[in-house]
Amino acid sequence: MTSDRTTSEDSERPPAIEPSPDNLVCAKCGSALIECIDWVRVNDNCFIGGIDGLQADDYWCPDCEIHDDPVTAEEYCAAHGHREARCTVCGAS
Repeated sequence: MTSDRTTSEDSERPPAIEPSPDNLVCAKCGSALIECIDWVRVNDNCFIGGIDGLQADDYWCPDCEIHDDPVTAEEYCAAHGHREARCTVCGAS
């Protein structure tokens, strides 16, 4: 029997990121799951704003565990080639 209930673990996962040539991705592995430092109110997790002019060590790729400046998916695919029939990095067919 399947359940329609959402677990707290499921509700805490961010939504999937659709491939796009404009996405910022990890320069090493092409992951779109890169993270950066932002201001968030601690008591309710309300997003306040981003930081302009981030340093390379302010970005984090949880897939390859490095700090590095991201590149656009278009730049990544130009340098490394597309992945699969519909590219999972930039979305090109």
